[in-house]
Amino acid sequence: MKLSGYAEVLVDVANRRLDQSFHYYIPDNLVIHAGMMVVVPLKHRKVRGLVVSISSDPPELDGEPRFRNIEAVLEENCLIPPELIELACWLSETTICPKAQALHSVWPFLKGKGETWMTSMAGMDDEDVKVLELLDPDTFQVLKTLNRSRRGGLSENVLLKRSGAKKELLEDMLKQGWIKKEIRFSGKAGSSDLNERKKNNIENKIDIDTDIDTDKDIDVDIRNNIEQITAGSVRHVTGTLSPAQEKVFQDILAFRNKNDGGTVLIHGITGSGKTEVYKELVAKVLAEGGDVILLVPEISLTSQISRIFLEQFGDMVGIIHSGISSSDKLAIWEQILQRNKRVIIGARSAVFAPLSNLKLIILDEEHDNAYKQDENPKYHARDVARKRVEDRGGLVLLGSATPSLEAYAAAQRDKIGLVSLEERFNQQALPTVDIVDMKQELASGNKTMFSMALRNKLQERIDNGEQSILFLNRRGYSTFVFCRECGYVARCPHCDVSLTYHSHHQQLCCHYCNYQQDVFHRCPECNSRFIRFFGQGTQKVEEEVSALFPGVEVLRLDTDTTSGSREYNRILERFRSGEVPILVGTQMLAKGLDFPNVTLVGVISADQLFNMPDFRSRERAFQLLTQVAGRAGRGAKGGEVVIQTYSPEERSILRSAKQDYAAFFWEEIAYRKQQNYPPFAHIIRIMIFHEKEDRVIKAAQDLANSIRLVLADQDQEYVILGPAPAVLTRLKNEFRWQVSVKGKNPAVLRRIVHQGVRAFYLGTASSGINISIEVNPLS
Repeated sequence: MKLSGYAEVLVDVANRRLDQSFHYYIPDNLVIHAGMMVVVPLKHRKVRGLVVSISSDPPELDGEPRFRNIEAVLEENCLIPPELIELACWLSETTICPKAQALHSVWPFLKGKGETWMTSMAGMDDEDVKVLELLDPDTFQVLKTLNRSRRGGLSENVLLKRSGAKKELLEDMLKQGWIKKEIRFSGKAGSSDLNERKKNNIENKIDIDTDIDTDKDIDVDIRNNIEQITAGSVRHVTGTLSPAQEKVFQDILAFRNKNDGGTVLIHGITGSGKTEVYKELVAKVLAEGGDVILLVPEISLTSQISRIFLEQFGDMVGIIHSGISSSDKLAIWEQILQRNKRVIIGARSAVFAPLSNLKLIILDEEHDNAYKQDENPKYHARDVARKRVEDRGGLVLLGSATPSLEAYAAAQRDKIGLVSLEERFNQQALPTVDIVDMKQELASGNKTMFSMALRNKLQERIDNGEQSILFLNRRGYSTFVFCRECGYVARCPHCDVSLTYHSHHQQLCCHYCNYQQDVFHRCPECNSRFIRFFGQGTQKVEEEVSALFPGVEVLRLDTDTTSGSREYNRILERFRSGEVPILVGTQMLAKGLDFPNVTLVGVISADQLFNMPDFRSRERAFQLLTQVAGRAGRGAKGGEVVIQTYSPEERSILRSAKQDYAAFFWEEIAYRKQQNYPPFAHIIRIMIFHEKEDRVIKAAQDLANSIRLVLADQDQEYVILGPAPAVLTRLKNEFRWQVSVKGKNPAVLRRIVHQGVRAFYLGTASSGINISIEVNPLS
């Protein structure tokens, strides 16, 4: 067979031992381009692969390589853009994960898998086949079924079902040459009809049709102030910003023009109007011919911000998040590639949208942990955003009232730009904050979860027709069930955690694996009746409020009450309408929600926020307290906040009460420097999983030893931590140990871990062991 060149192929196998590209001959009968999906042989099987590059000359490899042929083209029309192939390789390197896994994140339509197919080697008109009808009717039936197929064969499972044959018969027919077996691969999800799709805006139906009537007439005064954008002409209109917002907008543009792009942090206190600045920047970039990605931390927030941008930019807006189907996402992808969609709004995965002239990526609430992927590849959307625009002269804009310490520290060292919005929009006052010492409440005889101050302020709001939010960052009714006789605690049989009591369904539930069991009234260990429910969750708060204020309706917003985005939106719309006076919820309440009639926010227990075994716990406590307090007083009326705590001198509480981010930052950064925590050092954690604890311990020790051998060539700046049990030592029936490496240079750290893991996989202890690697874990 004549050969027409060589292809470098990245095989789609999520196996660290095979995590590399291989070179293959290109047969003369195949037309191959970079970005195609192909079928190639790998050892004794056939696998899918992505063509990374094409060359007419053989590659320079060690020894005398033997090249095998590409066997088939899996996808001809839908090529993966070269930029995204490069991005997947970069992602694999920086997150230390297999390239195949990185590729699936960057291009989310690689859903095909190999299947065993059977094809007939004889037609129904053959004399030998006609004889079979009398002598071997079972074999004849298999051939008849195969020859009826319009696809040149059938998958093995379908053939067995349609013909009624047994697997042993197919094996005999293979040996006799009646049929042939081959591996076939399905293509990308929905790609077969990609060119037949109508160019409609189906993504606007996702999570938007419940919130906005897109056919509703817009008020004329509003219409005069929004952008007038069409596919052929983009006109930029200003004048909607306050003087403070206009200054920030101009400062951002000046930074971009001076630095040919880069990253800017906009630090704006809660209610300062960062979204208005976002809109102005988006309009500016579109007018210049660029494309935009706007990221929000959670799916639930996409509908709220999408309403604002759809109103202004119309059909140019596309919505992407993990909650939409593959076919709908594929349709949006097609419209992006055709430049019909130029403003993409979504959660973390939208950062990979294939916009051809990407000039602006905005991360709203950039401090939020949801921007970090918790499965391979464990990327942070902020890092991907910066990588995507670094060679385009594009801008990454990070927005937050409580920036991550890493981002603010980078701004202080002039690695990124910094602009500030230090006052609320229209000069609204920040809410006043009352810190209540619950030790004194207890000493005065108040044993309820509500201080007298919070109880009185709730009554005032009810009397005045105003609304209140109560925040507790734990769902459920009680946090654990305890026997006072023998000390037994109800625990999940699959995870190393206590079960949480949910009173509505009278069940104990694991919040990690969703294991559930009925509530018991006698101790399973000692048969005692002295069973007590300790701790408090949002469900208990809801019930206590209802008992405290009879006849007053209370809504609850947590993952137990919001099974999907529609339910989430229904709860918020009811509360926004003003018909329900009190909303109880978890941290879902703290993110970007705007209720003008809310004049009181109560934090039931602040202590659980900072009493966590994590060096970032104070930072998270400050962020959550500041964000949730910022929900109060966003309308014409003033706002008040009550923070209940047993630690009234805790600095994260004191600083959040004054929304004094700078003071908190300098205190916290001094602590981080003293302890050599990020951003002064980097940490790579390797988690080891297996169902048998002894196997996990042995693997963790071997892995640590492999890394120590690599560290022997390094200086003292790089140290190994562990091996040690994970905080959750058992989760979903798997034991978990971890090994961490800490040091100054992230590139050196990655090389150390990569070499250590590779050596580990050459040993016997790695057999059957799963590992997960995370660079700078957030918890």
